[in-house]
Amino acid sequence: MLGYNEDMEVSNLSLVYLLTHLGRRVLDFFRHWYLDGFLWATNQTLNVLERLDHFFALRITIKNWLQPLYQDYTIIGYVWGFIFRTLRISVGAVIYAVAMALAIAVFLFWAIIPLLIIYEIALNI
Repeated sequence: MLGYNEDMEVSNLSLVYLLTHLGRRVLDFFRHWYLDGFLWATNQTLNVLERLDHFFALRITIKNWLQPLYQDYTIIGYVWGFIFRTLRISVGAVIYAVAMALAIAVFLFWAIIPLLIIYEIALNI
C-alpha cells in the first residue's frame, strides 16, 4: 500500500490514548477538588457547629427562653432567666454566624485556588 505506515497508526493511537487519559485525570482532579472537597468542608463545618452547640446549647436555650432560671418561679427567676438566656442566645448566634462566615470564606478561597493557578499559567504563556 502506498502511503501506509504502521508506525504512524500506532503513534496516533498512543497520542489519542494519552490525550484521553490526560482529560480524564484533569476531570478527576476537579471532581475531587470541588465535590469531595465541598463534602469534606461541609462535614468539618458541621462538626465545629456541633461542638459549639455542646457549649452554647442554642436550641435548648431557645426552647426554654421564657422559663424561669433554675426553676425559680418567682419574679426574680423569670427576670434572670430572660436576661441570662437572651444574652446566651445572642452571643451564641453571633459566634455561630462568625463560624459559618469564616467557613464560607475559607471554602471560597480554597475553591478559587485552581482557577488562580490556571489564570497565572495562561497569563505567563
